Amino acid sequence: DPYADVQIGPSGRSDARHRVSLSAVWQAPGGFTVSPVYRFRSALPVATTQGLDLNANGVNNEIPDRAFAFDGFNDDGTAKFKDIGPCETINCGRGASQSTFSLRVSKGFRLVGNSRVEAIAEVFNLFNAKNPSAFTVRRFTGTVTNPVPNSGFMQPTEFAGDFQNPEQRVGQFGFRFTF
Repeated sequence: DPYADVQIGPSGRSDARHRVSLSAVWQAPGGFTVSPVYRFRSALPVATTQGLDLNANGVNNEIPDRAFAFDGFNDDGTAKFKDIGPCETINCGRGASQSTFSLRVSKGFRLVGNSRVEAIAEVFNLFNAKNPSAFTVRRFTGTVTNPVPNSGFMQPTEFAGDFQNPEQRVGQFGFRFTF
């Protein structure tokens, strides 16, 4: 029922509960300018499914009875998740938060007359945060009479550096001429 209350839930790709951006510009000794930027976004909703056709309508898209949130990685690299209560709407799960710390360092040099050159070095996602962003959402496989827990449930399928995700650690050098 596309008009039922269960269909009204948080938006899957934009409903971050918290966003923080911090930046600064510091004139360091030796004529260097240091500019850090830290960005944080809390976990987005995840549309998990039970993975079983509970109402026998031929469509396997029922919301699960429980909501889960991504909770990091085990030592073997598999995803951990935690139960966060009953699932009452679509997108009741929560994925992973994202954070990046980027740094820019520059120094200007005088050339001839009013002309100057500024050397610039930048590193984005300096600490190479993984930032998982998409997940395997099917909780069970099998049938209603023989449900099998999905071993890949809540396992991330996209990370930093993938299409439309924050970058992996990457650096660049540049120069700016002014005259």
